[in-house]
Amino acid sequence: MDSLGNLKKYLLKRNGSPKSSLILLIQGYLVLTCLCLFVLILPFSRNVDISFVDQVFLASSIVSTTGLTPIDFGGSLNFFGELSALFFIQLGGIGYMALSSFIIFKDSPRLPRLSISLLRLEFNLPERYPLLSFVRSVFIFTILIEGIGASVLYFGFRNAGVDQPIWSAIFHSVSSFCTAGFSLYSDSMSSFSDNALITNTILVLSILGSVGFIVLLDFWLKIIRKRKHVTLTSKIILISTLSYILLGTCLLYISDGLLIADGFKGMKSAFFQLISAHTTVGFNNFPIENLKLGGLLIMIVIMVIGASPAGTGGGIKTTSVTALIGLLYSILRKRKHITFFKKEIPAQKLYLAISSSIFYAVILLLGTWVAVQIDGTVFSFDKLLFECASALSTVGLSTGITPELSPVNKVIISILMFIGRLGVMTFGFALISQSPKMTEKPKIEDIAL
Repeated sequence: MDSLGNLKKYLLKRNGSPKSSLILLIQGYLVLTCLCLFVLILPFSRNVDISFVDQVFLASSIVSTTGLTPIDFGGSLNFFGELSALFFIQLGGIGYMALSSFIIFKDSPRLPRLSISLLRLEFNLPERYPLLSFVRSVFIFTILIEGIGASVLYFGFRNAGVDQPIWSAIFHSVSSFCTAGFSLYSDSMSSFSDNALITNTILVLSILGSVGFIVLLDFWLKIIRKRKHVTLTSKIILISTLSYILLGTCLLYISDGLLIADGFKGMKSAFFQLISAHTTVGFNNFPIENLKLGGLLIMIVIMVIGASPAGTGGGIKTTSVTALIGLLYSILRKRKHITFFKKEIPAQKLYLAISSSIFYAVILLLGTWVAVQIDGTVFSFDKLLFECASALSTVGLSTGITPELSPVNKVIISILMFIGRLGVMTFGFALISQSPKMTEKPKIEDIAL
């Protein structure tokens, strides 16, 4: 109780300014990463020696729920290490502010102003969204979905004859719903590509984690009749997610001769891999390094689009990309307003979607440029671009070059994973100091475009 009281006093003492909230959010994830690194350094957490750079890389990947790893995750860590990693995956997936707010809310009917500000930042929540209901739903849905997922996976792993099916089921259920992509098996999910129960359960878990808690809460309130209609955000998320998955699967399938040669099995592999990239869960049941350039390009685009807001995935987010598509459509049709389902999208949200997309592209290109400067003579451009996009979108898929990256590039990838977990705009806002307010409206002058 004393620690809870101290936490509340600290949050109440800190002001709720946007700049303060951004800095505190970054500090929180930095502390989580350092704590995870400390656990990994402990000699009784692992079976083999791991270099310090690899430990930093792994800690960043775990907290950001990315899934990229320079080592054999299951073979290098013992049970204590895997259990500790799962704890930090869970914290990174649902967000540490959601946990602290839930603890405070159990003892108090109100949240500190700073907690509210941090929650809206961490989950990109719309204005006037029912925050307390959202905090409850995060934990209720997490426990319920991961519990059901683990129960189903247990039967799948048991029937597959794996060792410790209970632990394997729990670990992969949490890793899937948090879209972390860490696996206890060296080939990820490739050994279970023909096991429909395991692969389908993982797909469902990753999609539920990807669409986010806004959608889950909206539909639950609709089911219990506390809300007549789901929100516009949920409608956009569901339609865009379905569209990107179906279109992406078809494009990925026809882009690779190996997938086409496998017929229906190739289509299933393309479907699984596309969802893995789109939800940013990062599991693979097909060797990514075998994909042709066309397939890699489709995967990169899908990873950049990423998951949905208020979920456990990364990327630019489906709502932002859909808003940009709506903006382009309206410009081509010479419309003054951007609407979805007869509702206008606020201009502020469109500016944010444009800004986040541009800033994401700048960070991705800068990270790739640095990676090419360092390892460009060792790996091809497309593989380094794929690695950087996977890191920034917290996906975790790789063409197999992760363990062979130079130490400097591993640090670069670690930074990209950290930025991806925070969100590129959160990171950008924290870098730029607040501009003074304009006292006079500037004059308007047209420019050539």
